[in-house]
Amino acid sequence: MLLDRVIELGLEAADKFPRRRRAPWAAQQRTLKKLLKKARKTVFGRAYDFAGILKSEEPILAFQQKVPAVDYNGMFTPWWERVYEGKEDITWPGGTEYYALSSGTSEANTKYIPVTEAMLKSLSRGAFRMFSCFPDYGLSADVYTASWLAIGGTTQLTKQGGRRFGYLSGINAREQPLWARGFYKPGQRIARIENFDDRVEEIARNAPNWNIGVIVGIPHWVQLTLERILEIHQLETISEIWPDLELFVSGGVDYRPYVKSFERLIGHPIKYMNTYLASEGMFAFQRNATAEGMQLLLDNGIFYEFLPFNEENFDDEGNIRPNARALTLNQVEEGREYALLTTSCNGAWRYLVGDTVRFLDAKEAVIQISGRTKHYINLATEHLTVDNMNAGVLAVEQAFNVRIPEFTIVPVKDDQYIAHEWYLGSKDVLDAAAILPVLDAALGEVNDDYKSERKTALQIKVNTVPLQRFYDWQRQSGQVNGQSKIPRVLKGAAKDRWLGMQA
Repeated sequence: MLLDRVIELGLEAADKFPRRRRAPWAAQQRTLKKLLKKARKTVFGRAYDFAGILKSEEPILAFQQKVPAVDYNGMFTPWWERVYEGKEDITWPGGTEYYALSSGTSEANTKYIPVTEAMLKSLSRGAFRMFSCFPDYGLSADVYTASWLAIGGTTQLTKQGGRRFGYLSGINAREQPLWARGFYKPGQRIARIENFDDRVEEIARNAPNWNIGVIVGIPHWVQLTLERILEIHQLETISEIWPDLELFVSGGVDYRPYVKSFERLIGHPIKYMNTYLASEGMFAFQRNATAEGMQLLLDNGIFYEFLPFNEENFDDEGNIRPNARALTLNQVEEGREYALLTTSCNGAWRYLVGDTVRFLDAKEAVIQISGRTKHYINLATEHLTVDNMNAGVLAVEQAFNVRIPEFTIVPVKDDQYIAHEWYLGSKDVLDAAAILPVLDAALGEVNDDYKSERKTALQIKVNTVPLQRFYDWQRQSGQVNGQSKIPRVLKGAAKDRWLGMQA
């Protein structure tokens, strides 16, 4: 069969594919020079003298000195807004047909991220490099002929003039490379359904007709889909219809808090892969099943910088300060917290993605996502990150043999009351009073600042709520789409909506 031959050729290519073409820092230096050269004649490139930067004795230093680090508003208002209006050669050569919609998990306003042809190629290369690591996961030969189920945003994009808007997962599904099309489920007809609930119903109805070996998506949307499949077909576990399911690929959200839930839903052990896929591009993925972190893609059209996540570079709300100073890959240290800046082939220049990362291996460029610049808590210098929160929840799951796939924290600072008010969502019976000391101790183990502040004014409160509460909150917030993430820290209007539901 033609598909079998494509798979065979793909596996041969994957086996021969160079895992690294050059040393990490050399790859990044070359990447930045290519980006500057490509964009030197754009309006942005002329404004910041890319031609002069390229002639400099130290082009990277010159680049950092001339081009400011910005958040989305700093990129969109002066530059991407003109791209959005249809003008060409603004921040990247030519125009842009696709725009990825993103509200992230920090802000309510929709962001419009340009997805250039160069970025589509970057995403395709990144996906193939991820595929090339499948042999390192010890998967059976059956997984290579099974289908991949992608749970994401609709591929039905909004059209306006010559522009198309949608979630990156939907754009990716429309523009997927030839080698991947034979594997893809749920297929274009179902993927085009705009309403997420209707799309899940169609996936669930058709599930027994497919042989799924790999599932890709954000964990809680995948969990909802699997639960609906079990409900419709009166199944005990997913393994009854998908015995060849071997791998879950998580897109941008750590899979670890969901493992216990997946184990019970699926009914047999599977392997897990973390990927770092954002609306701005594919940045990293986990190279084997036992790896602790993800390796950055260093020669794929994206140049990275790392802002030490501290008071010098960020204010109390997680906003970047005007004189923030970033480090490059050859300057970072393991174990420290950095906010990620990207310069890439979608026309982003020194752009604050909004995530924080920590290096597990600086020499090999292995990272883990530790949180969001606006999803950390620092009421009393405790510096609690999402990574710390995940560790605390995992400790509770292990101690009580329960599943807690969703949680969030409301930070409270009011007169003499300074507290983290936790909300844990589960279908299991949870005892808040018993959980509190276990959670508290686990957080103290991974964060010395938290442990110190707990001895003084900082308090902690645990609330247990039905898991459905989180999904109802997303529905109320207009975020039932297969793409949005549940924030681990609630502030502002999002907090008000959540607390309003508790009344």
